[in-house]
Amino acid sequence: MHRVLLTGGPALPREACARVIEDSVLLTVQAQIPALTDALARLPAMKPDILLVDALALAASPQSTTLRSLRRAAGHTAVAVIGGPSAEEAGSLLRLGVTGILDPHMEAAPFVMALDLIGRGGVVISSRSDVTRICAAPTTPELDRLSTRERQILALVATQPDNGTLAQLLGISPLTVKSHVNRILRKLGASSRAHLVTIAYESGLVSPGLPRY
Repeated sequence: MHRVLLTGGPALPREACARVIEDSVLLTVQAQIPALTDALARLPAMKPDILLVDALALAASPQSTTLRSLRRAAGHTAVAVIGGPSAEEAGSLLRLGVTGILDPHMEAAPFVMALDLIGRGGVVISSRSDVTRICAAPTTPELDRLSTRERQILALVATQPDNGTLAQLLGISPLTVKSHVNRILRKLGASSRAHLVTIAYESGLVSPGLPRY
């Protein structure tokens, strides 16, 4: 069962999310902390499985120190943001290490399923109509060879036209992307980038209809 720490945004929507979480058998609410800065400060001691942040809290806290804290948190805890960020904002959140971007209009069941996937190491971006899995927790022994970061990059390789676009999305250099891709090729015994795309789809790591950013 994944422990979820909720933070940011108006109290009523946050309480609604908490009720949905508590009604599930997969999740439990560890705590609700209204202020994002307070939640980030208490995160090392609380060690939740998932930090669920209202996007309004990020809009209200654009300071670089808060963003650095969020990046550090994402290194130890799965971080999901609930809100409706633009494609550009979604890219920025991915660069910070956020692994869930959830639409606030989601129904309860997809919301729980998305958080469960995020808690198991997946990356999920949702639209108003459905939840699109971008990078799931390993579904085959083959993908067990990859780190979480490598699975994310493999998923993005399958949906981005080239390394330059992928580098821009992640905020890293094309050379670093190339190094990641070469490492993934070796680990999976793949012969080409096209082969990686095939593996990403056949393993269930990426679902058809994945949105591009």
